[in-house]
Amino acid sequence: MEYKSSTSFSIPVIDVESTSQNLKRLREERNIKVSEIQKSLNMTYPQAIYTWENPDEKILPTLDHLVALSTIYKVSIDEMIVIKYANDANLTVKEKHPLYGIKKEILDFIANISSSDTRSALEEYYGFSF
Repeated sequence: MEYKSSTSFSIPVIDVESTSQNLKRLREERNIKVSEIQKSLNMTYPQAIYTWENPDEKILPTLDHLVALSTIYKVSIDEMIVIKYANDANLTVKEKHPLYGIKKEILDFIANISSSDTRSALEEYYGFSF
């Protein structure tokens, strides 16, 4: 098998600022005090909660805390986290693509009946050259 780079695609990332604002909004809509969250999460100090809710800090709760907050707020984790697709966060995937032992005659046949877009896609994905 050979390694062939596939095209890049935009990957989802957490919008930290919007998620922080969302966490604060959810808490305030439910009239829950920071001190109540602090006690529920068995935290010594409330500063971490204020940090999570401050978009300038760019710090979010741990996954364990997100699970606990989703229970306290009675929402899914998906409802707490805001996802964005960053144009500058691209991922290039290297996948194994078997050559399948395709004969030249078959490649020629595909080249003759396929559109240029299909040929380009096959070249890109499988590394064929028509």
